[in-house]
Amino acid sequence: MLLTFTKINKAGFKPMRNCQILFSSTSNKIPTNVIKEVTSAHRQTENGVVYDKKPFRVPLEAGKRYSWCLCGHSHNQPFCDGTHKNQQLKIKLKPIAFMVDESKDYWLCNCKQTNNRPFCDGTHKLPVVQDATSIVKQ
Repeated sequence: MLLTFTKINKAGFKPMRNCQILFSSTSNKIPTNVIKEVTSAHRQTENGVVYDKKPFRVPLEAGKRYSWCLCGHSHNQPFCDGTHKNQQLKIKLKPIAFMVDESKDYWLCNCKQTNNRPFCDGTHKLPVVQDATSIVKQ
């Protein structure tokens, strides 16, 4: 399934209505961060550097808390390893704490440009991401 975008917002793009993308290996249901409303890191307006131009499929357990790397500098992608705390790197972005409500495989964003943090929403297919230099060598 394909999700298309139109250039609109500060980040440079916005999902169009009536579009779909495959979000997990077993369901077309759009995944959500169960603890989004009790954390504040998801309110960060900036995105990190493009780590990779494709999502990462990972099995997640319901009820377990995870930290998704937003800065793009973690050596444990797609999860945070604390690299953002290195003062010499001057990284202002914080990881996104999240939980899922169902144990299964999920596609987590590795381009760090998603509008559905930490889940992939297809943004990596946009020319602005495909033309960007990623940390992972293609």
